[in-house]
Order: sequence, then C-alpha cells, then structure tokens
Amino acid sequence: MVRGLEGKNTNPGWIGEHVAKSDEFNRVNAGIVPQPAVAKRFFLRTALSVLRLAAINLLVFAVLAELACLLYINFTNWPSSKPNYRVNYNEFWADVNPVFGAWHRPNARFIHKSGCYNVEYTTNSYGARDAERSLHSPQPRTIVLGDSMVEGLGLPDDARLSSVLEKKTGREHLNFGVGSNFGPLQYALLYKSMAAAFDHDMVIVGVLPDNDFHDMSLSYWKAHKWAGRYRPYYADDFSIVYDGHFQPNAGEGTWDHVEAVLRAFLASYHVGQYIYSRLYWYTRTPYSGYNDYDDVDLARLKRALEDIKSTADAHRARMAVFLIPRANDFLRLHASGANRLGPVMESWGNDVGIHIKDLLPDMNARSNGDYRSYFLSCDGHWSASGNAVAAGILEPWMSEKKSDRAMMQP
Repeated sequence: MVRGLEGKNTNPGWIGEHVAKSDEFNRVNAGIVPQPAVAKRFFLRTALSVLRLAAINLLVFAVLAELACLLYINFTNWPSSKPNYRVNYNEFWADVNPVFGAWHRPNARFIHKSGCYNVEYTTNSYGARDAERSLHSPQPRTIVLGDSMVEGLGLPDDARLSSVLEKKTGREHLNFGVGSNFGPLQYALLYKSMAAAFDHDMVIVGVLPDNDFHDMSLSYWKAHKWAGRYRPYYADDFSIVYDGHFQPNAGEGTWDHVEAVLRAFLASYHVGQYIYSRLYWYTRTPYSGYNDYDDVDLARLKRALEDIKSTADAHRARMAVFLIPRANDFLRLHASGANRLGPVMESWGNDVGIHIKDLLPDMNARSNGDYRSYFLSCDGHWSASGNAVAAGILEPWMSEKKSDRAMMQP
C-alpha cells in the first residue's frame, strides 16, 4: 500500500492521474501554467465529450430511423420506390447523348423496385429499352417515340404498349421511349439522329400533355429550380438551345456513386425522396395538361411534331400521334367535361397531314368509371391494363388510317 493513501483508491492509473492533476494544480498556483491555458484545455475536453455524446445519439437515431423506415415501406401500402439491394453505379437514365440529352447506356441492367412493382430493365446495344434490332429489315416496321409512358416505367417489357401492338399486328415496334423528363423536342431529335437510321415505314408518337409542354420550356425549368441539366429547349424563335454542359460520363461522379449505394440499401433514402416530392407537389396547383396549356405551349408542341413529320417524310414513313391522358385529365373531364387539347390537336392534324388520336374520350368510355385501374396503384404511369386498353384503341385506328392512305394513293 502506498504510504499516505490508506483507505484511498490504490489503482496505479488513478494514482498517476491524481498526481498529474495535483502537479498541474501546483504549477498553476506557481504561475508556471497560465490560467487561460487551463480554461482552454477544460473547454476542449468538454467540447469533445459533447461531440462524442452527440455522435453516439445521432448514430442511434439514424439506426432507429432506418429500421422504422424499413418496417414502414415493407409492411404498409408504400406508394414509392424501395431499396433493391443491388448497386447500380451507372444511372439507368443519364444525360449522356450530345444531341437529345437523356438516354440509357448500352447493354445496361437496372432493377426498379417500388411499392407495386419490382422490375428489371435491360437495354440493347444502342441503348434502347427494347429487344436487339437490326438496322435493316425487309419487313415493315414501326418506330415508337415517347417518354416514360411509352418506355413502360414500372412494367415488364411484354406488358408495354409497343410490345402489345407488336403482338397484335405481327410487325416489329421499335421502342425508343425514354424517361427522365423527356419531351417532344427530344423525340424529334432522337428520331432524326438515331431512330430514323433503322428501316421503318411508320412512326408513332405518344404525347403526354401532363409534362410534355413543360419539358420544352426552359423558363419553366428555371422557375422550378430544375435547370442545369444538359438538355435541349425551344427558344422564342423556335431555334434549339441547350442548358447545362454536356458530360459524356454524366452520373459517374463520386456523389453519384455514393447516392447509388444509398439508393440500393437505405430505406430512409427512399422515404426522404418521397417526402420531398410530396411536399413539393403539395404546394402546386393541380394541373391538367389537356386544359391548362397556353398558346406558346401549343406552338412548341406543333413545331416538334412538324419536325418529326419532316424526318418521316424524308424516309417515306407514315406518321401517327396519340395523346395520353393522366389521372388529373380524367378528373377534370368528370368534373366539368373539359377537354381543350384533344379537338384542337385532331383538327390541326387533319390540316397538316398528321393522324392524331386523342385517347381520353375512348379510354374514359371503356373505364366503366374506374379510370384509376389504367394506372399503377403506387405510381402515375400506365398499368398493364392501361397499356392493353390503349393498344386496343390504337390498333384498329391505325389500321383504318393505313387503309385510308392506301385508297388515296393512285
């Protein structure tokens, strides 16, 4: 036992600390160590202790939050995306094409998991979400242009409109649909620079008024703080301008890799994305693309379709357009009978030689009041039922237009 410490803690570590503190106290009293230095040391020790405690609490909170999110999205009717537990370092949709922006990487695979679907997407050698197609074919073929509705977001390949039409008609339908805010100007540029190189005698274009007007408006994107992506827009004089900077390796940066890991494994990441999206749209007035467009929107759409027709004429291909309604368009139709766009576009199409079919009236008539079955229960895109009904309307209509053209030819 150490002399003078009878009855005290004789742990050597405690003794050393006690002696060190006593020595420091004596040095302070002797004026060797200034009082401010002692205060600084005390502050640093206290700050480190607080930070350590905060970090532990934050970690515990993060783990509990992740567990709560994981349980919630798997045991409730979760309406949004989920972890797929597979890291996709290269985003399936990325602004990697210098002409039209958003596209897919060739020979890609992507698992898309949400509350009502779990689908694997694949692309062919030129980046389309489609079967491998040859450039040349002696058989008649159809090019299909559009956005994520045409691409078939949330659906297996065989449930998409193009696949259903291919099965019904026995002719190849080459799907060039693209998600990631892809609009009619981009349809025109994709068709001219890529799709038109494939032998075809017909091109059909799916127009989604719900966002296609906005996708051609740089001012809209700037107003909603979405500008900065590399993509084309129409200027006031209908010349084509690009925003952002082209990066052939877009989506492959350090943060993109970090986000890929978060997206693959963390339920809380998907919950956060969903909450942000809901808060954003909660502040917006309900929009119906069929009814809430203006003259500039309409002029841009007509110009894009005219550009597609010019390319189709150069390849001696027929052209048809169909208008795709979203849930808000059905709601507006049921509430007030409103459908401004359909009659306007069909009449304009007759004037310029473009066959245009508005799907809203026919799909509404076939819905028996249940138009929501046309859409995925956790998403605003078409369900398999919506694609099948649309194909059932379009196939006889296109056959009729084909017969009309044949009768008009000498």
